[in-house]
Amino acid sequence: MRAALFCFLASLSCLPAAASPLRFIVDTSVSLPYAKFENGELKSGLSFELGVELARHLKREAKFVPVARKRIGQTLESGQADLICGYAQGWLPGPFQWSRPVAQHMELLISRADVPAPQRLSDLAGQSIGSIAGFRYVALELQLGAQFVRDDGPDAEALLRRLAAKRISHAIVSRSYLDYRRREGGFAVALHPPLVIEKMDLRCALSPKAELSLQQLDEGLTEMQTEGSLRVQH
Repeated sequence: MRAALFCFLASLSCLPAAASPLRFIVDTSVSLPYAKFENGELKSGLSFELGVELARHLKREAKFVPVARKRIGQTLESGQADLICGYAQGWLPGPFQWSRPVAQHMELLISRADVPAPQRLSDLAGQSIGSIAGFRYVALELQLGAQFVRDDGPDAEALLRRLAAKRISHAIVSRSYLDYRRREGGFAVALHPPLVIEKMDLRCALSPKAELSLQQLDEGLTEMQTEGSLRVQH
């Protein structure tokens, strides 16, 4: 009897340990359609859906770690989280490995219709532009240099509110966010045709301390695209 119990316990010790949760950073400055927070926890949105699906393909449980934008790089580098998805390499310098594309991003400069319409980005040199605190706008930084005058708000929703209230004349938003707000009927301000600042692929940045290889991450994303749960258009 004792021998049988010993063999049973020994066999249990040889079983593989359950995989730890896959910890996704979620930027607390974003809102729907990307993320909806309730009591500080991510509950829905594109970031939630991508994380749950990716974790499922990697046979892991998804855990979401809300982080302020300015602390994302530090949190990822220190290993307090495993990855962040939906980011561009130019936004997040650091010793990270980058996955295959998960989405495309189009950054727009929008202007109210009751102010002179800029014909090119250089027309905005020296003018105040609504921007999101802690976020880098690489293309504008390169093109306008010191003439890029930021007027920071906490998130894109705040920028659209300030445009509607005529507190700012110009703002930087993503095409997907602007389209979402217009579909939902939450933004009806007349605008000039937007200027495209930049188009870029968004990827997942992998922590150097993650218990996940870049190859495993890319394989999971490839499976998602094959089955249709991930659509990246070029």
